[in-house]
Amino acid sequence: MVTGRSGGELHNVRPEADGSISLELTPVTSAVPGALREAPIRYQVANPTLSATVEFPGRLSRYDVFHVGAILEPGAWRQTLRLDGRPPDPAAGRVRVRARAMTEEWHAPGCTLRVSSFCDAGRNAIYQAYELTSLDDQPHELEALISAAFVSDEELSAYGLHYDERYDAIVAIFGETASAGPRRPAEGPARAALLGADLSPAEWEVSGPRAYLTYRLHAGGGQSVGFCLVVTGGWQRQEHEALFQQAIGRWRQELDGAQRYGDWLAGRLEVHDRVLHSAFVAALNAAASAYRVDREGRFRGLLPAPEEGSAPAVVIPCDVYWCSQALLPFWPERVREAIFSLARAVHEDGRLGRSIRTLPEYEEGPGGSDPSAYEVWPDACDSPSYFAMLVHDYVCWTGEQDLLEERVGGRSIWEKALACVSYLRSRDTNHDLLFEKRRTQPDWAFDVLRDDWVTYDLCLHCQALKNVSEMALLRGDEATARDMVTWMNGAQTAINRRLWHEGRGHYVDYVRSYQGFVEDHAAIDTVVAALYGIGTESQCHRHLEHLERMLETRQNEQQYYGDWGLMSCYPFYKERGDLEGRSAWAYSFHNGAAWPGWSGVFALAELLHRRPGWRYALERWWTYALERRWLTPPEYYAPPYDAPELRQSLPLYAWSGMPAAAMILGGFGVWPNIAGEVVLRVPPWGDSRLNGVRLRGEVYDIVAKDGVVSVWHEGDVVASGEHGLRIRLGRAVQQRAGA
Repeated sequence: MVTGRSGGELHNVRPEADGSISLELTPVTSAVPGALREAPIRYQVANPTLSATVEFPGRLSRYDVFHVGAILEPGAWRQTLRLDGRPPDPAAGRVRVRARAMTEEWHAPGCTLRVSSFCDAGRNAIYQAYELTSLDDQPHELEALISAAFVSDEELSAYGLHYDERYDAIVAIFGETASAGPRRPAEGPARAALLGADLSPAEWEVSGPRAYLTYRLHAGGGQSVGFCLVVTGGWQRQEHEALFQQAIGRWRQELDGAQRYGDWLAGRLEVHDRVLHSAFVAALNAAASAYRVDREGRFRGLLPAPEEGSAPAVVIPCDVYWCSQALLPFWPERVREAIFSLARAVHEDGRLGRSIRTLPEYEEGPGGSDPSAYEVWPDACDSPSYFAMLVHDYVCWTGEQDLLEERVGGRSIWEKALACVSYLRSRDTNHDLLFEKRRTQPDWAFDVLRDDWVTYDLCLHCQALKNVSEMALLRGDEATARDMVTWMNGAQTAINRRLWHEGRGHYVDYVRSYQGFVEDHAAIDTVVAALYGIGTESQCHRHLEHLERMLETRQNEQQYYGDWGLMSCYPFYKERGDLEGRSAWAYSFHNGAAWPGWSGVFALAELLHRRPGWRYALERWWTYALERRWLTPPEYYAPPYDAPELRQSLPLYAWSGMPAAAMILGGFGVWPNIAGEVVLRVPPWGDSRLNGVRLRGEVYDIVAKDGVVSVWHEGDVVASGEHGLRIRLGRAVQQRAGA
């Protein structure tokens, strides 16, 4: 049992030194406040082509393919095991999860069984490896019965299962499927799936939509033997026959690869605090799992969650931006591709939607330059800022100024970023330097109908203006740079005049000036005012202190559910008429739920301003999740609801990777400016090491030890300084005096 420093005890759950999470197989009971009795053990894995959910014991409860959808009937997979003729005792085993794998270990007299369910780095295939080891001089036997049902519904014009002796596998044919797009052809090509192993089944049966396979494995005295079950589907049969053969022929190498990927994640941060380390590994894996690649090369980019991979799949600029903060230090090329995926949807005047299709809804015509073909929810008031900020951050990390001249739909990335900030400026209808949000115009909190002056949207706009001015200077366009800075300074002054509540010491959520209405509760998204330094240092500290007091549930005794993390707002919204959908209920969605992504942003602001309570936001979301066996970061959660869709949202969520970014950017200070300069610091958690950070074409390790921070490159110390260090990194390393 481990106790998180900022939260409660982790019952039956233990973060390990390698960043994995191990679980005892006894069920969670009501002794854990707010936990559901007998909470199941579920774990989500993903690679660029698929996502899957594994549920103990050994059930593949979900398998989805990007741009295809579900392959297996959700929840229909069953596994029955017998070791030497007896079911294994659940109390004699354990589960361990990390990165792309969940491993179950079973112990019986004289033998052990390990079942590893995993995906590899890129194939559209799910593996389930069985390894039986005799620990004495006696033979032992495993019998594994697997049953599964493939997706079948009224949209399929044909469906059938049969056993193919060439592959010793069940083959499913899905027939022709109706297409999702209104202006696409009515039917698509036949789809197929294969289910089998590198071991011939002792028995097999097909009954209606369900397939049954029985495997028997014999281990002689002192021997270790294994086989691997593989399921692959969603494309044409010929493709899956080839994929199936590759997968069963390489499963041991791919299992080793899944282990190496987990080791790589764990090796990015070296720190003695296991809770902090496991939160970093889980968050970084969530961000990495957002990356999706269409097999036909039509899309490469970042999805909000792995399960949102069927047509019409969407990307969300807000989610892409925050997820990218965790990806830029290690996978900047993925962020580059995400920029291009968003650029297609930027209108000529700079409008950009909240939700962007991964594929166009209809044929765009010559040049593919119709942004409307990509929009699901058009004209968001935060998306244009996020696009400009993302382009800026990519250039800061990589130094690749040439990106700005790349063209998408007939216009350069620079022209699109400039258009984005100019569009928001044009929305300032009363010429007070604050653009007015329309009531139904979406931002991240799309079902809260806040309008006029919204602190979150206006602070993002200020940061985008600043970022565009820096890129303009980089291009030698001093007139544009001066114009952007002048507007930014005026907007910043107006925000502090209109939206700062001096008496309470915080920024309000929004002001409806034409009614004289002020929503002055504490709102988590206003943390961007402190993050981007909209006010003075004193204002930033007062604002963060107010948010701590109202939103940290450990401090807020007015809410009813104890210590469960950082709320998105409190008190709840005053105007019931401003709330729609899931946010209409207190504690739900945008009206009070906890968001690990916003916890990460808040922790970043706390770390940058050296607040003493930084740890709570950084890890309480994680310890609360582990107490409930939520083993991958969710989008959001709320304690009062038993309905799964209200209590906990989609798992393995992209921008819930922000806590990892907070440790990199705020803890170590690796947050480069447009010149590639960083201000490094010793993290408040003390001695630790950040490995393999990619910055300006080079790879660096940042080491904090005994109050000294050092930069290592190719085994040599580049620079070091006591407490902190200001340094410009890149291929031509330049230094200045330590900060």
